Order: sequence, then structure tokens, then C-alpha cells
Amino acid sequence: MGGVKTITILASTTYPIVSAYEYEFLKEEEVVRERMGRSTIYLILQRPLTYFNQVRLIDGGISFNITDAKQAPLECFLPFVVNGFCNYGEDSEIELCFYKSDRDESPPFNDVGAIKVRKENGDFVIWLSPQKFIYEVLCGNLQAEIRGDPLSFSDYRIHYIGQAFDQKVWKRLTGHEKLQKILTLEGPMGEGPSRSPLEISIAMLTIVGFDDNIMMGSYESILPPFPTPIIHKLETEEEGERFALPWVTVDSPNLTCEVEAMLVNLFKPTYNKIKFDKYPKIKRGTRAKGYTSAQLVIERLPASLRTEAHFQGPLM
Repeated sequence: MGGVKTITILASTTYPIVSAYEYEFLKEEEVVRERMGRSTIYLILQRPLTYFNQVRLIDGGISFNITDAKQAPLECFLPFVVNGFCNYGEDSEIELCFYKSDRDESPPFNDVGAIKVRKENGDFVIWLSPQKFIYEVLCGNLQAEIRGDPLSFSDYRIHYIGQAFDQKVWKRLTGHEKLQKILTLEGPMGEGPSRSPLEISIAMLTIVGFDDNIMMGSYESILPPFPTPIIHKLETEEEGERFALPWVTVDSPNLTCEVEAMLVNLFKPTYNKIKFDKYPKIKRGTRAKGYTSAQLVIERLPASLRTEAHFQGPLM
């Protein structure tokens, strides 16, 4: 008897999509590095800059619009008590980070790039950029009232896809040649207080699991003709037992190589020189471990991704 194995790889975002500008500050925070540190795949993206307008503190929370100067804004209200930022009767301290030097001195505040919330004793609670707010709401981490479609502000063009298996992602992206090239060559897509470093963004994926898919007997009708099935002979009980066991672990470099090659071959980003045209026949992928083919499932990526070659809608 012969058998064939395929694998389904599960990946998830470990941190919201952040701009290259934000990333330079966030990577210095230990708690952020801890969350980023599990990521082995990164995508360099771009969309028109989103920012907060009409920011006002009102009873029980903060109201604002999210805009990119190209479409109707999102009208939002973020309640504090419901989200555990403070208790009833407590005050909160709000710090606004502006995309302009002539910052507004009184409400409503416009051209705001980020909002930081602290408790009345000064303890840090949360910081939110427009994209981080949208991510946290769509992933169910924040409760907010929103009028409009948040996903219309979460559409990105992919410039580059890479891996950071042998070193932490923040080290890989420090002085990254392709990131610096993209920041230099790509002009702003949006209007208003827009600069390329504010629009160029980074998404990070972590491989969080996988499923072995075992086929024995009449599997020919299930598998497509390409790639050529890797058939494993199961003539002894020992061979059968080995066949039933996983051949990788969640932190195997083969999974990272497989995901990188799969995504690059699918999207063919402009700044990726190697497009893995012979995928899935790659040196360090899952076929090297005996799997005939691989599938990828991505969770918690509430964004549309596109290149000239491919479009992928939000993955929740």
C-alpha cells in the first residue's frame, strides 16, 4: 500500500499593521518586540495615509473620524469604561500625536496620527493609530461604534514579501535594503498630510499551527496532476507508524520557507527579484520533508491585499 501526505499551514497576524514610521518607535518597546518576535513572515505594504479628524473628548469616551482624504470618513466613538480603560467616575489622560507642526490647541483636533490613553494616575492604557483601531475592532479586541465600512480603509498594495526565520523580525527589518529602496522610490498614494514613510506599512505573520492530511489507497482522483505526488510505501507496521506522525514542527524552517514561496509566487510583488516560478518545487519547503503539497490558511488579517498579479480579500 502507498500513501500521500499534504499539509495545511495556519498563520496569523501577531501585531496590527503598522507604518514604517511607527515601526521605528514601536520596535524599541519590549512588549511590542515580544509580540513581533514570533513572526517569521513579513509583508511590506502601502495604502493612502489614514488619520484622525474631528477628535473630541465626550462623556464616557472619545469621538473621531477616520479619513484618507479619498473617501467618505468613518464616524467613530470609542467608549472607555466598556473597553476597560477606566472605571465609572474616573478621568483619563489623552495625548494626541499630530501629522503637522501647527497642532490644534482646542477641539476639534485634526490631522492626528495617533491617540494615547492613560489613566488619571498616569499609567499607560493603549495607543491607537487609525489602522490599529480598525484592526483591533475587526478582530474583536475593542468595542466601538462605527458608521461606515472599516474594510474600505484596509486595502493595501504589496511591494515585498520576505522571511525572518534566522533572526528576529525587528532586526531583519532594521536597515533592510528593500524597505529602504521602497521608501525611496515609492511616492505617496494619498493626499493631505501624506509622506511615503507614513504610508509604507509592515504586516507580520506567525505560523501558529498545521494539519497533516493523510491519503491512502485511492487518492489519485483527489490529488491534482501537479505537483507530482510523493508516494510513500507502507509495507511494514513501522513504516505506517512513521507515516502517521507529523514530519515537521510548528517552528520548522520548512513551514516559513513554504509560506514565503507560496505568497511570493501568488502575488509576484514588484520588489521580489525571485518569484519562485517553479513553486512548489523549492529546496527548503514542505516537499523536502515528504509532503506532496501545502495549503495556507491565514487568520486575523482584516485587510485586502493586492498586486497586479493577484487580489486577496480580508481574512478574519
